[in-house]
Amino acid sequence: MPSRVVRTRNAPSPTGYAHLATIYQSLFDKAYALKHNGKFVLRVENTDKKRYKREWEDAIYEAIDWAGVSPDESPIKGGPYGPYRQSERLDLYKKHVLELVEKGCAYYCFCSAERLEEMRAQMQKKGLPTMYDKHCRSLSNEEVQKNLNSVSKYVIRMKIPENTKIVCEDLVRGKIEFDSSTVDDQVILKSDGFPTYHLAVVVDDHLMEISHVLRGPEWITSFPKHVLLYGYFGWEMPVFVHTPLITNMDGSKLSKRHGHTSVDWFRRKGFLPEAVLNFIALLGWSHPEEREIFSFAEFVKVFDFKDLTAVSPKFDLQKLEWMNGEHLRNLPEDEFNEKLIKWLEYCFSTKYKGASEYESYWKKPDYDDLRKFLEGLEKEKLMKFAEINKPRIKKFEDLLPLNEFFIKEITLDKNMLEKFKKGEELKKHLDWVKGLLSESDWSLDDLKKIESQVKDRASKIGWKVNEVFYPIRIAICRNPVSPPLFESMWILGKDAVRLLMDFE
Repeated sequence: MPSRVVRTRNAPSPTGYAHLATIYQSLFDKAYALKHNGKFVLRVENTDKKRYKREWEDAIYEAIDWAGVSPDESPIKGGPYGPYRQSERLDLYKKHVLELVEKGCAYYCFCSAERLEEMRAQMQKKGLPTMYDKHCRSLSNEEVQKNLNSVSKYVIRMKIPENTKIVCEDLVRGKIEFDSSTVDDQVILKSDGFPTYHLAVVVDDHLMEISHVLRGPEWITSFPKHVLLYGYFGWEMPVFVHTPLITNMDGSKLSKRHGHTSVDWFRRKGFLPEAVLNFIALLGWSHPEEREIFSFAEFVKVFDFKDLTAVSPKFDLQKLEWMNGEHLRNLPEDEFNEKLIKWLEYCFSTKYKGASEYESYWKKPDYDDLRKFLEGLEKEKLMKFAEINKPRIKKFEDLLPLNEFFIKEITLDKNMLEKFKKGEELKKHLDWVKGLLSESDWSLDDLKKIESQVKDRASKIGWKVNEVFYPIRIAICRNPVSPPLFESMWILGKDAVRLLMDFE
């Protein structure tokens, strides 16, 4: 049990579309806070003015709400530790930066952009790391004041101690040591008055009383700077946990250049949020009972930060599809339809929010046409639609190729029947089926009886079972692959089936 009140946080930067990593971190933060009766905080790090857009900030809120890992405190919800946008906390940062200058832990840097560029070029030429050469670190108070009076632009840098081992403690990785000679005198306040990430994150985490900091492995190299800042201020450090690096199946890093890092990509594919959470929970963590399918509530009961691994997991999209199929099949029919209709509405009414254009078998009108078709069905038929499709799809996007005949007039491809090579026997068989259907009362029970009669006829005429159904399926569904045939015919209705089979 943690000794402090548990307060976790996620602090994404809205500099692009909502990334799956935002959901990944929020899952663990939310679960840990829930388990220990704590709070999960969402803080927006919007100090990158050039790349920030409000629409991307809104996309973060939408993505987290969709996934079901909403925060307890945020810029939208508010809370006792606000404001929760860094751009609204600038006075706080300036105050703390000046405190570091007074303590001798930070200093003014007046180097021009041209000088810094020349310095970096010289270092690269010599094969040295491109670190600041500490040109302004030893300026006297008089020189600093003179420059402040005459130079309009300056930054403030933190002062890294020389010849020191900086020890960082990670809950999963243990002790990580850095030689101070490898750590740059980091800019902590930019010339525009905005803080850099390093200063802002430490100040915010302290003032918001964050107890546990979970973040990606890319921040390990910045860890010593943050440890030093906590020491300079004399503050208690939170527990740090760096997640493993998630890679593609080929070992390359997941990045925003790949379409399937966008939360919206997964939404449009028709993945359920509960399946996405289930899948990403297993990226760097294992269920103590070795279960693969579980709910978020079940995850909360058994999750602990210390059980995360540092080993890089691979993002296996096929496994996610399998998991999503399992979650779909576990849904009651009414919940399946409710989620499906919401998905259709979302895909029809919103633009894609990802790295590149979204490609799909679906055309935009298809989403609305299927929604209207489903909403026009009697409840019993709507439930049957869910029942016959759940076992056959892995995600909602898989529905259209199987069910296109419900919403579109598809021209019969007679080549499909000609390939059947039954000649006159085919016509006799279809006429016989038409006769049975024309006399049906079109109850599902009666159609299932006809299905049995068709199946029994196979042995009488020397055909295989699939051969007696194939031409009927082509006539009705215009496709050799479809949901169960006679249930589909029942949903379509007698008049529609008569037209498809050219009944007069």
